[in-house]
Amino acid sequence: MRDLKSSVVLYSGFLLAFMGLAGIFTGFEPLASFAAPLLWWGYIALSDSLLLSLKGESLIVSRTDDFLWMASCSSAVWLVLEGLNAALGVWQYINLPAQTAARWTWYLGMGAALLPALYQSAAYLSPVKSEKRAPGTFRASEKALDGLQAAGIIFFFLPFFFPRLAFPLAAISLPLVLDPLNFRLKQPSLLGLLERGEKGKIAALAAAGLVCGLAGEAWLYAGGPSRVYDLGYAGGLPLMGLPLAGYAAFPFLAFAAFSLYSLALFARGEGIDLLGHEINSSRPRPAWLPPAAYALLCLIYYLGFLLVDARSAALLAFLP
Repeated sequence: MRDLKSSVVLYSGFLLAFMGLAGIFTGFEPLASFAAPLLWWGYIALSDSLLLSLKGESLIVSRTDDFLWMASCSSAVWLVLEGLNAALGVWQYINLPAQTAARWTWYLGMGAALLPALYQSAAYLSPVKSEKRAPGTFRASEKALDGLQAAGIIFFFLPFFFPRLAFPLAAISLPLVLDPLNFRLKQPSLLGLLERGEKGKIAALAAAGLVCGLAGEAWLYAGGPSRVYDLGYAGGLPLMGLPLAGYAAFPFLAFAAFSLYSLALFARGEGIDLLGHEINSSRPRPAWLPPAAYALLCLIYYLGFLLVDARSAALLAFLP
C-alpha cells in the first residue's frame, strides 16, 4: 500500500508540473489560468517523493491524515492573509477566471498549497543534526510576551494611519501577536524554538518563506492570474512585478503562517507543525472544539472567497 501511495504521489507530481508548464508555454485554457496552483501542487508532490527517498518518510505518504488537516487549514491561513491585505490594499489579483466555480477552485488550489509548500521547503533547509541548547539561551518572561503582543497590535493598526508602512508592518504584526499566545498555550512557537536554542529551525522557516515567495511570484508572473502591488513607497526595482524590498516580507509571512497553523493544531490536539515537530497534547479538549474548528474553516472559506472576489471583481478574464 505504501509503495502504491508513493508511486501515485510521484507520478501525480510529474503530471501536475507538466500541466502547469504546458499552460504557461502554450496559453491553452484552462491550464494557463491554473498554471500557478498546478505548479505548486507538482512541487509539493515531487518534494514529498524526494523526501521519502532521502529520509524514509514524508508528509503525504507517511502522514496522510496530518497532510489533509494541514491542507484544509492552509486555505484558511491563506485567506486570513488575504483578508489582511484586503484591509490594507497592498496587492490585487488580475486576470482571474470570471466563472465563480473556476475562480473559487483557483483560490482553493492556491490556498491549500501554502502550508504544505512551506513544510516541504523547510524540511530541506532545516539543520540535519539536532541543535544543542547553548548556555544563556533566550527566556521569555510574561512581561516580554505582553510587550511583543502590544507591539504587534500597534504595528497592525499603524498602517491605517500611515499607509506607506502597510506592507512591512502588517507582515510583522501577526507573528508578534500570535506567537506569544502559542507560547503560553504550549503550542509550537518561535519563542519556544529560541528557548530551546533551535535558531537553525527559525532560519529554515524564514528561508522557506523566501523560497516559496520567489517561486510563487515567478509562477504568477509567468502567465494567467497574477498580482499587482502598491507598496505605497519606492521599494527598488521590480522583480517579477514585486519591488525588491517587498521580498523581505516573505519570511515574516512564513512566521505568520506558522503561528496561525499552531493555533489550528491546538484545536485538533495532535499532528505536526510546519517544522516537523510532533504534537500530541494530553491536555483535555472540549468536545465541541473539533467540530467548531471545522465549522470555522468552512466559514473562513466562504467569507474569504467573497472578500478576494470583492478585491478582484473588476479584473476578471473569461475562460473559453
